[in-house]
Amino acid sequence: MLALLGRKWWITLLQGIILIVLAIYIFNHPAAVLTAISFGFGWMVLLAGIIGVIAWLGAEKPERENMSLAWSLLTVAFGLLLLLNLLATIATIAVFFGIWMLFTGVQLFQMGWSLKNDNSLGWVMVIAGALSIITGIMMIFNIGLAAIGISTVLGLQVLLAGIALVIFSLVKKNLVSKVKIKDDTFKAAH
Repeated sequence: MLALLGRKWWITLLQGIILIVLAIYIFNHPAAVLTAISFGFGWMVLLAGIIGVIAWLGAEKPERENMSLAWSLLTVAFGLLLLLNLLATIATIAVFFGIWMLFTGVQLFQMGWSLKNDNSLGWVMVIAGALSIITGIMMIFNIGLAAIGISTVLGLQVLLAGIALVIFSLVKKNLVSKVKIKDDTFKAAH
């Protein structure tokens, strides 16, 4: 088992490096990222509808529910609409992200306002909430800014995952080599 872990540390390192490169791409191409997210979302909705129709067709006649078929057909139609009008899908996702930022900001602001007298970190939450509210409003009305915001959040997540994998691979390599040295020492002594 140790030999397997020791031989494969570089795969984890390679995965981390690839994620870091992907994060750099995400940061530099926010419009492409938002387009890809919108395209993927459209395909997921379409496939969910198709699977629903297939499940309805595969069910026994007494088990078939007409509302299930109607919902699945509406889902297929919605998926096609999302894919055929990608700009509207991009705008919708951007607006939803902006609304999410807005409501997050309101919540942070309210919590910070209630904590500000007891703890100085309350003011940090108030400021973060206010900035989130402003950013959310700007994202709702500016698709380009929303693309940058979505890409930044996604890019940071991918970057942190990549850095964590690089660190993990180096720790794994170091740990396995230490255990191997101790194992060799133990075998030589006995």
